Amino acid sequence: MAPPRSWNDLFADPRFHWKEPDQGVVAAAARWAQQGRRTVYDLGCGAGRHMAYLRTEGFAPVGSDVAANGLAACAAMLREADLPAPLVRADMTAAPFADGVFDAGLATNVLNHNPRALLQQAADEIHRVLRPGGEFYLTVLNTGDWRYGSGEEVEPDSFILAEGPETGILHHFFSEADLREWLGAFECVSLQRERGELKLSTRPDGAPVMRDAWAVLVRKV
Repeated sequence: MAPPRSWNDLFADPRFHWKEPDQGVVAAAARWAQQGRRTVYDLGCGAGRHMAYLRTEGFAPVGSDVAANGLAACAAMLREADLPAPLVRADMTAAPFADGVFDAGLATNVLNHNPRALLQQAADEIHRVLRPGGEFYLTVLNTGDWRYGSGEEVEPDSFILAEGPETGILHHFFSEADLREWLGAFECVSLQRERGELKLSTRPDGAPVMRDAWAVLVRKV
């Protein structure tokens, strides 16, 4: 069988239907609740773990994803939990929303999966749809991640992976300088480097795989 080459293929696998919210999202949501923020853009909502969490916490989230299988899984999760919320199919580079409509937003493990120029378009779209003062929480891989340099390099710091469950998927890895340039239109509220075991992968010798990522909170000024 040919390896998956898109997130739509991956979302056909229930292993990618994660249930528990990212702890960084939990912390950001607590901050936003205290600040009185309500409308939240879940960019790359996937199978819905953050959409469901945000609804239970009293937010009004809107989810988008390019993957039809991810949106179908998200819609099913929300129906089962009786947590209705709007979902749209859209590419990260073209958010189908008016300017300044969201108080906050998030994208975890999403904004790695395009060439660098398209990722800049995605950041520009995030900036556009946030209201002034709006905040956005995101996680992206950095150049210290074990997968950096794996597979086919299609441009600097961007590789189509050749092993693991995300084989065939394009990943861009951010150095700190690249990250700060990419998010230059925003004020950086916090920037942390996070390492942890990647549960769905092992090295050929069976050793655990350690993910290395940036966790960033930015604000539209």
